[in-house]
Amino acid sequence: MVEGLGLPVEKIDCCERGCMIYWGVDSALKCCKLCGHPRYKSRRRESTKHKGDVSYKRMYYFPLIPRLQRLYASKATAKDMRWHDDHDKEDGVMHHPSDSKAWFHFDQMHPSFSAESRNVRLGLCTDGFQSFGQSGKQYSCWPIIVTPYNLPPGMCMKEPHMFLSVIVPGPNNPKHKIDVFLRSLIAELKHLWEVGVETYDVSQKQNFQMRASLLWTISDFPAYSMLSGWSTTGKLACPHCMEYSDAFSLPNGRKTS
Repeated sequence: MVEGLGLPVEKIDCCERGCMIYWGVDSALKCCKLCGHPRYKSRRRESTKHKGDVSYKRMYYFPLIPRLQRLYASKATAKDMRWHDDHDKEDGVMHHPSDSKAWFHFDQMHPSFSAESRNVRLGLCTDGFQSFGQSGKQYSCWPIIVTPYNLPPGMCMKEPHMFLSVIVPGPNNPKHKIDVFLRSLIAELKHLWEVGVETYDVSQKQNFQMRASLLWTISDFPAYSMLSGWSTTGKLACPHCMEYSDAFSLPNGRKTS
């Protein structure tokens, strides 16, 4: 259905143990270059029903660039993509993330990026869920969602503008290996930051070089550890408090609280 709308979907084979994905220069490999696990399942006999090899694990990637370009190609959203820069701001009141100190600090650090109001500011969020519910097979699936924050508050947090970008397959929690499955998304984000892509803005009837930046991630504390690599256990669990956190160990349990 999505491909029929002109939005491509990439099906990428993965190592069953989560070591790597068969993508880019590694797309032709037949086994994992880290653990040696085979890419495809072995078949006992030839079958006429199933042609081609069947991989042990496969992830789905939905490229981000065509979706961002669609926002500027549609009259319903093209003008709203400049709302973050055009709306009236009130001192001391935050109506939108564009009113925050983090947004203002980013503009000061990257003036060439902020000079073009049509450049896209993105947020990324993720969390795991049991796709079979509480009473079925244990299968942990992790969707990666990217949201453009150029849009006004009534649009940027609505489902049509929360882009499902990656589906990390189960059945196990990817934990610290989640970055392996983000490889294709990271490559696309780097291209959007460093080079950009030519895009047509229907509201101004002109082409421009659209760039994008990932400003922040949104997650619970365990997912924060997975995305950032920061250990959220022990005395330095809080990345803000650091050594000033009031951490102590229980006398009998040896557990840091």
